[in-house]
Amino acid sequence: MKICILLRMRLGFVYALSLLGIGLGLDTTRTRLSGYRANLAALQQIEAQTPKVWWDRSHVSACRPKNIAELVAPVEIYLADPDKGFHFVVPVRGRLNSGFGFRRGWQFHFGLDIDLRTGDTVVAAMDGEVRLAGYDPGGYGYFCVIAHPNGLETVYGHFSRLLVTPEMVVKAGDPIGLGGSTGYSTGPHLHFEVRFMGEPVDVSALIDFENGQLLEPVLTISAETFKHLSQLHSAVYHIVRPGESLYVIARRYGVTVRYLIALNGLSTRSVLRPGQRLRVR
Repeated sequence: MKICILLRMRLGFVYALSLLGIGLGLDTTRTRLSGYRANLAALQQIEAQTPKVWWDRSHVSACRPKNIAELVAPVEIYLADPDKGFHFVVPVRGRLNSGFGFRRGWQFHFGLDIDLRTGDTVVAAMDGEVRLAGYDPGGYGYFCVIAHPNGLETVYGHFSRLLVTPEMVVKAGDPIGLGGSTGYSTGPHLHFEVRFMGEPVDVSALIDFENGQLLEPVLTISAETFKHLSQLHSAVYHIVRPGESLYVIARRYGVTVRYLIALNGLSTRSVLRPGQRLRVR
């Protein structure tokens, strides 16, 4: 993993050679130079065979294994370690208006939504490199993804304006965008995600967005962290057909109307639309 991360960093050619033992003042005879060339060729071969999932410049979910709950061993990741000069800054202060988990019973929200005003400055939560930045019309709107040296990534969405570009190195607290409501959004807010191996994790208990404080500096990752994935995989949905009612759908799946209403965040006055997706289990 250290090799993978090292190779994907944008190191200058001279510095890369220095890692192989070449210095400006060293002997550069043909024998030694051929040896270094062999080492460089071997290193490049390793790079070619190493998955570059952490530095994919095209996809937000560059690495998202289907069985992550089975793969991951318990590990503690520091969101902040001041003694080592690694800090955490809350991206923007505001009320948490939508948390991590199911919304309206069937839609799973993989991040945290924080209220803000259009034009509010949003900052990087931790030191890192901007892996991806751009516009996603159907989801994040103007967004960016930052890869951090602790193995995590953070995602920021719905900016009105981006202030960073891919490959830019940022420090915790550096401005990365201005708040907005672009993409799939119903009002100005920041959509914020923390990801491990490409999979979003719930950090709502660790951060107080309203007061701008990190409540717990250590994020513990284990199989329990991804228990929501089993719920997602086992959920059953029904696509509403013309003329169907909650009563008809409830009878079909052997549940009650009250159960469907609670599961999908509906009310007794809700009108079903053909093509609407309802969670039934």
